[in-house]
Order: sequence, then C-alpha cells, then structure tokens
Amino acid sequence: MKPLRIPGILTYAAMAMWLLQIAISPAGAEEFSSSRLADRKAEIRAALVAAGAPETIRVTLAAPDATIAVDPATPLAFDSVSYNRASGRYLIRTQIDGASVLIAGEAIAVATLPVLARALERNEIIGENDIDWIEVSDPRADLYIDDAERIIGKIARRPLAAKTPLRKLDIASPTLIKRGDTATIVLDAPGIRLTQAAIALASGGEGDVIAFRNVNSNREFKAVIVARGAAKAVFRAGSNVASLD
Repeated sequence: MKPLRIPGILTYAAMAMWLLQIAISPAGAEEFSSSRLADRKAEIRAALVAAGAPETIRVTLAAPDATIAVDPATPLAFDSVSYNRASGRYLIRTQIDGASVLIAGEAIAVATLPVLARALERNEIIGENDIDWIEVSDPRADLYIDDAERIIGKIARRPLAAKTPLRKLDIASPTLIKRGDTATIVLDAPGIRLTQAAIALASGGEGDVIAFRNVNSNREFKAVIVARGAAKAVFRAGSNVASLD
C-alpha cells in the first residue's frame, strides 16, 4: 500500500473549491448587485407623483423583467422624469455606474366614478336612481366628477350617454331664476337682515352669481341664487358690508 501524498490531495481540493466558486459566483453576484425594474415600481410611482401624475396611478413598465446593476437595497436616483398626462406615458432617466439608463412605461390613473345608469336627454334632471358606478383607467381620471352628490339634482347640458364619466361642463343646476324675473334678495350681515325686490338681469341655477337691478333705485348689484325666486346679496370686495343698492 502506497503512502498517501498530502500535496496531491491539497491540489485536488483547491481545484474543487475553484470550480465551486465559478459555479456559484454569477448567481451570487447577480443577487447582490442587480435588481429587476418590476421590483422598483414603488420608487418609480413616487417619482411620477412628484412630477405631477395623479395619486391614483397604476404604473406599468415597458420592460418589467429588465435588470439594472443596482443593489436592491440601494435607492434609485432619478435625473429627470417626463410624464405626459394626456397619454399616461412616462420616461425616466437615471445614472447607473456612470451610464444613462432610461425607464419607460405608462402611468394610468384608476378611479371609481359615478356615471349615469341610463342615457339622458338635454335638460333632464338627474335623480338618485340614475346613478351607477364604474372603475376607469384613464390618464385624465381625476378630471371627472367623483362625487355623486355633485350630480344628483343637476340637469344635462346636452344628451349624455350611460356608463360614461361626467365632467363639470356636462351638467348644470336647474334654472331657478330667469332673466326678467322679480326675485327677493336677502342681505344678512352682523346684526342686520334686509330684503329687497330686484329684477334678474340673467338666468341661473343654485349657486350661480348673477346681476340684479334694484326695483327702487335702478342700481345694479350681484347676488347668489339660493332657491327659486330668491338670492343672497354678495359682499362687495374690500368691504365687510354687502349692499342692495
């Protein structure tokens, strides 16, 4: 039996360790020095919101499985953020190891909005039973009316389709005072309450500010329509006292 040669065993052990290191180094290096763009959505979303995108955006990436040579624990530093509100597309530029890297995708606003359950003709009044709800993904979702209370009781300015998000210009308050009507104008001020008859110089609905003419003095002033045939005097700019003159 030949004696065991220690140097030979050490050589084979060193070779085995070297081969093992080659086998595991790529995976280990990638694990600790790179990350997927899809795992950085929270940072990308925060950057887009800071650039003016709606808070309700849903972020998608053009290349979600792409990797960047940045450790997952290292925050990304964005050089520039470009966001197109109309299309929802964005382009973000960042520097990685001195090289410029572009991140592209879409950021679409998501919202649950009140819509009409049925189509309405022009001047139809919107009732509580006419309201339905839908979820929309639209870069301009925050431009639509999101509160049903702002719709109920209003009238359609034009024919409106069902299941379609509404904008402020699609609806109006029902006309409570018409041009030429005689209305009662109320003035409430500290320690005083006055009423005055006046002629409406325009038509309007609840909340509209229109001009009136005092039936006694013929002087014009403005008031807020509060009910059918009634309005509340508007305070003059720079004064604590309103006028019915």
